[in-house]
Amino acid sequence: ARALAVMSRLGSALAAELVAEKGFEVVILDHAKGAEDLLGAMAVIHATVRCGAHALLRLPAFSLGHLRRALHVGVEGVIFPVHSLEDAHAMVELCLYPSRNLPEETKLVEARMKNQPFRRMDFSFAPSLVEFWGQRVAEFSRRQAESLLIAAQVDSSGAAACIEDIVKVEGLDMIFIDASNGLAANEVEAIQKAVKGKKLLGGLLPGRKAEELFRGGYQLVCAASDHGLLAEGAKACIAERPK
Repeated sequence: ARALAVMSRLGSALAAELVAEKGFEVVILDHAKGAEDLLGAMAVIHATVRCGAHALLRLPAFSLGHLRRALHVGVEGVIFPVHSLEDAHAMVELCLYPSRNLPEETKLVEARMKNQPFRRMDFSFAPSLVEFWGQRVAEFSRRQAESLLIAAQVDSSGAAACIEDIVKVEGLDMIFIDASNGLAANEVEAIQKAVKGKKLLGGLLPGRKAEELFRGGYQLVCAASDHGLLAEGAKACIAERPK
């Protein structure tokens, strides 16, 4: 499966609806370089889904509060910037709930257990209640993990250097390459080679055609942005104006 994506940077539900209607299968709400408005994101998501497309969210940085609010408004996946193996583990920890079975070699196992709010409390007085809510939380956790796409954005030399380890992180679904920040061609090639056959591959690679990237093994290609399409349309219209 493969999908053509567009960045939503204007924060406009109408713009998202227009690009989704024209055939983009995925709309990525870009809170890293666009309008960082979670309230307005609800309208963008609804407009996207109404047209049969999928809505993902690219976050500017690690933020538990931002992530929780994003999941509440209904995004189907999140894209986090990572600069190290530790970032990748932390990202999965933020996205998945504690009941998810992660391998014991995960570096943040101790931190996860330490942060459990009820670890020192005695619930022996109400075993039935605890069992009931424990089952509900486990079921919610399972559904959350199955329905949420978790993508690690690699856009720095530091992340590229440890990509072999990042692709081994349990719970991570996709590696998203953003070459617009200065990744060298050899770094992009090394990332692609490391990811192939292990994780889904997505990317934003200026100057590369979508069909070429799809043939190269990408499942998600971001080919444009709403504000870029608007700017190019305006430029083309002005160019046709009589001198």
